Amino acid sequence: MDPLWITYAWTDEEEGDFSYLVQELKRAGVEASYDKVALIPGRRLWEQIADRITRSPLSGWAYLLTPNSLESEACREELAYALDRALSAKGGDFPLIGLLHGVRVEDVPPALRVRLCVSLASPAWKEEITAALEGRPPRRTVEVQTRFVWRTHRNYGGNMTHIAVEVRPRFGTIMYWRFVVPASSTIVEWGFGPANGGALSMIKTSVVQGGSVEVEGTSCSWFGAGDALSPSISAYVVFEGRLPKFVCFGQAEEPFGGPHEVEVIRP
Repeated sequence: MDPLWITYAWTDEEEGDFSYLVQELKRAGVEASYDKVALIPGRRLWEQIADRITRSPLSGWAYLLTPNSLESEACREELAYALDRALSAKGGDFPLIGLLHGVRVEDVPPALRVRLCVSLASPAWKEEITAALEGRPPRRTVEVQTRFVWRTHRNYGGNMTHIAVEVRPRFGTIMYWRFVVPASSTIVEWGFGPANGGALSMIKTSVVQGGSVEVEGTSCSWFGAGDALSPSISAYVVFEGRLPKFVCFGQAEEPFGGPHEVEVIRP
């Protein structure tokens, strides 16, 4: 792959940010080219930049967008120069990439806003840049989603020592739900209520306090009820002080049965 030309503000190198960018790109197989390694001191800057952009073999051109570079007149001039020369000499398919570092998309110069922008805060930023230079979509890692949505609420109900674990189904309605928690856990209360941290409602139907069961070598207790849960109604278990090392949740196959095919979360 040919080098990637990068425009940046010199002030973004004061703490090594730009050097880190170049280092990580190299590890991803992208060689960076920029003023201090590609231009000859003492000669006219913009003529050399123009020559590099229009005549040198480059895989693309990137602009490190930071508060410093957006305020730099030199960087803004190089942006205008690069866009004009690149588009006229290399055509509209030449990769022009804005690298966002501490700036909002709405602060990006209009000429770059309509093109690809990559946030350096994204865990996949190196893959996104490589994909842009290779003219392909980025490879995405698809995370396996659980059947239930899990959330943790600290200071639940306004009490600083209470931590609630909320569970609800993604789709449809379920009955006969069951929690399984380590027997050593300190449970304040449990029940069901509105999703997203709502207050607990009183249990209306069958409450089941089960016996003991072992999970991952840990002695656990299970309990639950028959009230319907849905994407808008969640089950809650509230702990005192700290969370256990895991919480399990599932359904029973009949009203007073034990849990079946539980999911495990480590909050």
